[in-house]
Amino acid sequence: IVVLVATVDMRTGKLMKSPDIIARGFVYVRESQDLLNQARLIVKKTVEDACNKGMKTVNFEYVKEDVRDEVGKFLFQETQKQPMVIPVLLGI
Repeated sequence: IVVLVATVDMRTGKLMKSPDIIARGFVYVRESQDLLNQARLIVKKTVEDACNKGMKTVNFEYVKEDVRDEVGKFLFQETQKQPMVIPVLLGI
């Protein structure tokens, strides 16, 4: 399981800080820092791109689905494993 936690500014659609990634039973975290950092960048880019598509309000369901798909594809390409990806977006 991989849980992605991101805090989004509701007005701008930008992330308030770097997303947190919690991985359990997927990869050994200490040996996979580079992989998780790349996933963090994908989360940031995906959230900011999805929030800036001209929406007046942030559609969290759309953004969550987009993040789940993009990070899931990336992790599969890199590890040949398909973890359950759970995005958690907090609007502030």
